[in-house]
Amino acid sequence: MVRAQEPPAPSRGGETRLGAPSAWAIRLGRTRRLESRRLCRIAALESSLGPGAGSIPMQFAHFEFDPEADRLGEGPLSEVFCARDQRLGRKVALKILRAHAEIDPQADQRFLREAKHTSNLQHPNIAVIYEYDQIVTKDADGNEKKGTSYIAMEYLAGRTLDDILKDRHLGWNECLRIALQITSALKEVHTHHLIHRDLKPGNIMLLDDGTLKLLDFGIARAANESSITQHGTLVGTVLYMSPEQVRGDELDARSDIFSLGAVLYHIMTGELPFPGKSFPEVCMAILDGKPRRPSLARSGLPSGFENLIMRCLAPEREDRFADGSEVHGALLSIRGRRGTADHAQNKVEGIMLLPPIACSASGQNACHAIASGLRRDLALALGRTRGLTVELVEQDKLAGDRKFDYIVRTNFHLLAPVGTLELRIERWNRNGGSPTLLDQHFESIRKTEEDEWTLQADLVRAATRTIRQHLAELALHPTENAERNEQRALKLTRRAHDTLLKGTSKHLMIAISSMRAAIEADPYCALAYAGMAEALVHKFLHWEGDEVYLTEAREQAERALALKSDCAEAHTSLGFSYHLLGHYTEAQREYRIAIQCDNDEWLAHRLLGAIMAREGNNKSAAGFLHRAIALKPSHIGSYDHLFGVLSRRDRYEEALEVASEGISAARLKLQQEPDDQEARLHLALLLVRLGQGKFAEARAQTLEAIKHSPKDGYTAFHSACVLALIGDTDEALEQLTCARDRGYYIQSELRNNSDLDSLRGYDEFAGLMTEPG
Repeated sequence: MVRAQEPPAPSRGGETRLGAPSAWAIRLGRTRRLESRRLCRIAALESSLGPGAGSIPMQFAHFEFDPEADRLGEGPLSEVFCARDQRLGRKVALKILRAHAEIDPQADQRFLREAKHTSNLQHPNIAVIYEYDQIVTKDADGNEKKGTSYIAMEYLAGRTLDDILKDRHLGWNECLRIALQITSALKEVHTHHLIHRDLKPGNIMLLDDGTLKLLDFGIARAANESSITQHGTLVGTVLYMSPEQVRGDELDARSDIFSLGAVLYHIMTGELPFPGKSFPEVCMAILDGKPRRPSLARSGLPSGFENLIMRCLAPEREDRFADGSEVHGALLSIRGRRGTADHAQNKVEGIMLLPPIACSASGQNACHAIASGLRRDLALALGRTRGLTVELVEQDKLAGDRKFDYIVRTNFHLLAPVGTLELRIERWNRNGGSPTLLDQHFESIRKTEEDEWTLQADLVRAATRTIRQHLAELALHPTENAERNEQRALKLTRRAHDTLLKGTSKHLMIAISSMRAAIEADPYCALAYAGMAEALVHKFLHWEGDEVYLTEAREQAERALALKSDCAEAHTSLGFSYHLLGHYTEAQREYRIAIQCDNDEWLAHRLLGAIMAREGNNKSAAGFLHRAIALKPSHIGSYDHLFGVLSRRDRYEEALEVASEGISAARLKLQQEPDDQEARLHLALLLVRLGQGKFAEARAQTLEAIKHSPKDGYTAFHSACVLALIGDTDEALEQLTCARDRGYYIQSELRNNSDLDSLRGYDEFAGLMTEPG
């Protein structure tokens, strides 16, 4: 069903629901006069059709509907009916423009614009426009003239989010599914350079199958289109307006992002971010820009959601996400982190108590019968979680000396065929005497099923999944009573990262040991977990490409993000793990989020530049690599990557200049730290790039690296690259074999690294290519 935009319901004194005198009061009077005329038209039509005609559908153009029974909604400008398209034999939602001169002289423009903009959007989460037209009539002289305008669109069976939110709280997983669909639709809107301008729960419909539809583009406009409203005029619904919209300023996509933040706040907390008892009070709250944090409005808010919402609601548009695409990417990242939390389930440990399920229904016997089975089946399902012990306990036995870590309290509501199971997941601390409630998390699960056994099974499956997900997220957090030495942790982490970048397996193991010490010093240090994640990605390369290390890396990154959702280094590490798996879209998303969190995160620029270059987007790659060098001039690999990018763009002089700068930086680095194999081997590569005159020095640097770390896979592989480029084929093949034998993961590089092209015709190289790995 499609609902037309409606004004706030009136109260006494001609005031709006918000309590302030408004132009709506004047419009309402006019609308009532129009309604009177409409009823007269219907009465006249029924009279002309004769007795009993009230049950005969009305004909409008090539549509047929009952003007009373098929009414879906109405506003001051239009009426919406469920109609049958007689040409194509399909059900449609028919939106008919009222006679509008008294209300809005520009309604025709707005109506046409809605049809035009919406029809250009082809997206599963945006309502489809079938046609726009005007009835052609003839005057007394037989001259044709345009009459009533209408829009025919897809008929949608469902409820608006506005109606749903009045009934119940939404569970976190349901919130995420809805948010992803809204942002996906908004991404499409902004891609077409449109601004919706009236994003609100009333314009978002959730269909019976869970699909979401964004509705009502009546006040949407193109970014380059002049507004048909005057500067300083409020356009949209004030409760979800951006500050610039309240002021009547010019808008861009970031105004929609603010409205999105207000909608997500309402969806996830059940409360409005800017409540007020009057129209001016709401406007002032929006302009003041200090909403209550979502986690204070509803406890248990999953990590990542709060920062995303607060960034959307930033008072200054420069501090918000740029458009729907950016915020959709951020939500995908949150979903990925919640998915990765599933990997942490094997770390969930403790005792869970499950008291009896409270029951409320019109038929208590049926409700209690299902509730009893629900509790038993839920305990069995949760009991299969490794490390978790589930005990059924009576309500009056919760006190005393019983040991436990969690209590799951439940309420079951049955209004056949709909069953709703409300969960309250409590985490307790029983150390040191009296139990202390650490936190609690609320979820609501709603299922519709005629068969009681199927209903029970569906609720058990959903509840088990929800509880396990929440316990997995808790496993990502350190214990509450952990001791902290923040300065030591940060010092160890930074030192470990510098060591990690030197390249060898020896440096890797030293770095991992230091990262562990940092986490022990401060279990709340997000940077330490992010550093451990990066180290584990490197371990994947050194230990034969074992993907177990990438899984562990993502878990460590999740721990960092659970502690600090805008930890740029954690997003980089997450992207790095996707990068090596070949999931380049996910990797790019995480690198971009990292840069959004901290524009000085050099490694995200470096790795994103590498992906851009791989995809042939050398212009973008050059920008990211230049930035990486500016931020971290001591990392020599960035110079070598940039040299390749500039060469492919035929900018040879600039490429040679970059190589010279890299050589100077490498020499300085090696004076300070002679064991830095990353600097030495990339120095050798840059020397080779300068031509044959530098081959001898490049070879000398390579042999020095081999001498320093003769059994290291990283050293062997990069030495092979240098030797292949200067034409020492036998030695290059020998070093490649050494890298393989030392467990260094070379398969991807053998396929894609152009430095090895001179070796491709040799049997030994072909043999390395065909080996598993």
